[in-house]
Amino acid sequence: MDFKLTSMSAVLERADGRLRSPEGGVRLWPTGFPLLDEAIGGGFRAGTLNLLAGPQGQGKTMFALQAARAAAKKGRSAIFFSYELEADSLVQRLVAMEAGEMDPFEAPTLSQVRNIFEGRDGGAGGLIERMAVTKNGTEALMNVSEFADRLVVHRSTATHTDITEINDTIKNVMGSTGESPLIVIDYLQKVAMPLTELGEEDRITRITEQLKDVAIEFDAPVFAVAAMDHEGLEPGARMRTRHMRGSTALSYEPDVVLILGTKSDLVARHHLMYGGVNAEAFKDWSVVTVEKNRSGSGGAEIEFRKRFDQGRFDPNGNVVTEKLVDERVYVE
Repeated sequence: MDFKLTSMSAVLERADGRLRSPEGGVRLWPTGFPLLDEAIGGGFRAGTLNLLAGPQGQGKTMFALQAARAAAKKGRSAIFFSYELEADSLVQRLVAMEAGEMDPFEAPTLSQVRNIFEGRDGGAGGLIERMAVTKNGTEALMNVSEFADRLVVHRSTATHTDITEINDTIKNVMGSTGESPLIVIDYLQKVAMPLTELGEEDRITRITEQLKDVAIEFDAPVFAVAAMDHEGLEPGARMRTRHMRGSTALSYEPDVVLILGTKSDLVARHHLMYGGVNAEAFKDWSVVTVEKNRSGSGGAEIEFRKRFDQGRFDPNGNVVTEKLVDERVYVE
């Protein structure tokens, strides 16, 4: 990749031209979570590397898919490099998300949507006919159809999908859409690096640096899911950026680092002891901590209700009011 010199006068002219355009302002991609957008400066910024980390089973893929969906629904394009799930599984989640946001109480569950897509629902006809028997099912299907051509899935593999293929795919999508997409990587540690004898830490360092270069080259945000390393984590300790698996580069290269965790694992002990019914309810909420934010202040802690039965988080979150500590054993 060629890096070019840029004069400050060119930067000023570019900023002035951007502000005079119909879109205007800084190029931002919404996350789909209004309070999170507010915390990180309006959304994901062009040319930035953004990481989402957390323990296994926290819904990181779900969170990343909601962000891709938010971009597509706003008329932007998004590419989802999926090292974990097939495209069929992702579109089923999108339909369940749409239905759940229309009616969180009577909408079909993700399991029901999956059965319909796989023809195991006992119904007849195509998708429209089968979804019609569910609450808002047809409307959800139509809503997804409206933005589906702007959200493309690349079925990635840990043996073949390397940075070169990621670059080529982005160029192809930009050639079709004429704009920079939100680039979702699920997940970072699985990006292929063939023909190399690098150790794990050096390999992750190289991948992280390359993803940052991708964001800069295409003037687009990269949103990468990162695995957490349980080794060395003491019982009751809160996961932090340093626990991301593979390299210290995961701490200093990204522009934004988000840590996702279950609220019951993060609140201080006295809330669990004296919170009564609330203590059990904490398990139904996830907390997103803004560990790092180069576009503003970090440290924001926002909670979102889990609706995993519908394949989503409730996007209408709250600022966490309870005491969150590094160690769950809290001493007054």
